[in-house]
Amino acid sequence: MGKIREILKTLLFTVVIAAAVYFAADMFLPRLSGGTDAEPPETAAVSESMPESAAAPEPVPETAAASEPASEAAASQPAHETAAAPEPVPATAAPASAPESMDADGAAELLTASGYARSCLGPEDAGLYDELYASITGFSQDVSLSVTEPDRIELVFKCVLADHPEIFYVDGYTLTTRTLGEEVQSLSFQAEYTFTEQQTQERAARVEEAADAVLSSVTEEMDDYEKLKLFYDYVAGHTEYSLYAPENQTICSVFLYGQSVCQGYAKAFQYLCKRAGIPAVLVTGTVSGGQPHAWTLVRCDGEWYHADPAWGDVSYQMDGGEEAGPKEQVDYDYFLVTTAQISLTHTADSTFPLPECISMKDNYYVRENLYFTEADPEQVQAAFEAARREGRPSVTFKCADITVYEALYERLLTQQEVFQYLQGEAVSYAVSEEQLTLTFFL
Repeated sequence: MGKIREILKTLLFTVVIAAAVYFAADMFLPRLSGGTDAEPPETAAVSESMPESAAAPEPVPETAAASEPASEAAASQPAHETAAAPEPVPATAAPASAPESMDADGAAELLTASGYARSCLGPEDAGLYDELYASITGFSQDVSLSVTEPDRIELVFKCVLADHPEIFYVDGYTLTTRTLGEEVQSLSFQAEYTFTEQQTQERAARVEEAADAVLSSVTEEMDDYEKLKLFYDYVAGHTEYSLYAPENQTICSVFLYGQSVCQGYAKAFQYLCKRAGIPAVLVTGTVSGGQPHAWTLVRCDGEWYHADPAWGDVSYQMDGGEEAGPKEQVDYDYFLVTTAQISLTHTADSTFPLPECISMKDNYYVRENLYFTEADPEQVQAAFEAARREGRPSVTFKCADITVYEALYERLLTQQEVFQYLQGEAVSYAVSEEQLTLTFFL
């Protein structure tokens, strides 16, 4: 019996797997090294003066300089990384397991409390999600899990972080696997913390205070759209895009330093949504050119939309030597858009399924009467008057299709009708055929 015990003891061993899984969506090469960056759609920008003759101005030249956004690099790399990133799938893919659109307020509250990513998991993985969340937020040490399949941990860990932007103090985890022969006997989970529990509480209080200042502007009369526009304007307008921002993968970079990269923007917007009781989740993937990126999926008045506050920051879209203009300028091309619209430039990864976003009712251009289904001069006049009345530095018209875009371009620019609505003898404008937009600077 003594020999048998010795043999069994030699079979029992422990393997420690370091699996730091972190949403470093902003891993871009710096501009100084000649690297590329996630680039918003090309926009041709020109400035023209009204000619003395009645001759029509030339169309926007194809060689007009397009904006080049700053390049981007992750400020920190995970200490241990053993799992390959999920293979990207088009954002248009909406597996059947995505939660259905819900209209009841109670359903929205449930999604906000439990998390969108969690709602995409099966019962067992949802239970594992709860274990990881409790371990992380409780600063627990070496927690024994109820499952014995190591491969399940990475996906569920990602879901936890996607649902909880307030978890800014973890950048990975250590998984301890105890086996007998080839059979896994138990798994232990240990989050990798970037701050102590006391430091985390202090920083969380500062973040909450900064967010409270934004949320104090929310009134009972506001609908979801108005709240989300307030949050989007704050994050895009308050934050400077900087590769060197401290803690640029977390909400701290936005609320404490006013500088960040795309994941910081997305998480800060998500955090404000969550505080306001609006369901939102972090989406990671790639943008045109294959560069990693992060944005937000948000539920507005019962419908799902995509929002990219980083691309709403005008300074993000400017070349290093180009002036971004007044900081209050915000680009709304990626505020509450459909799956079809976001998929022109963004591709989500396969961490969890996304719903098919088809509603346009709360799209910025629709809500602000800037969405054109025809080249209507009365709508154009109303848009210019509203922009001047509200003191906006520019006005953008969004066209329903290429036919409307070409008709509006023909009337306003080729036939110079734009001068009927502007004060002065010169016009500065930018156009994007891909986005079907015409922007005029006032």
